Amino acid sequence: MSKSHVEPRSRIVLNDSSEDIQMKIRAALTDSVGGISYSPTQRPGVSNLLTLMACMDEQARSEEQIATESQALSMRAFKEEVAATIIRGLRNIKAKYDYYIDPTREKYLLDVAASGNRKARLMAEETMARVRDVVGTGPL
Repeated sequence: MSKSHVEPRSRIVLNDSSEDIQMKIRAALTDSVGGISYSPTQRPGVSNLLTLMACMDEQARSEEQIATESQALSMRAFKEEVAATIIRGLRNIKAKYDYYIDPTREKYLLDVAASGNRKARLMAEETMARVRDVVGTGPL
């Protein structure tokens, strides 16, 4: 998984379907070493999957804890567990995303954007006034 790689299969995005997430995790590059272990330098692919799983784990387990508990799993079974954990972890986020992206709420989103624009503009004006004062150019 890589957020900077141009290939869409290299990352999981919030609006990916469960099937897309499963496919991307199944296709994630790992190694042929048996068992599951956490070693970012020697097993970067497996370690990356462990980190993803730890970030979404409902029990807040560390990479090492998950690796120990998953040690006997095949890579296929482990990847299925990683995908299931990510899907569960994104469930509430996806529900909120779907709620707000609904076209019937377009006015709400536009109002939030306009409000943020006004606040940012006021902050920028205050900052520029301080900059002008320090530089000695005075108000425009």
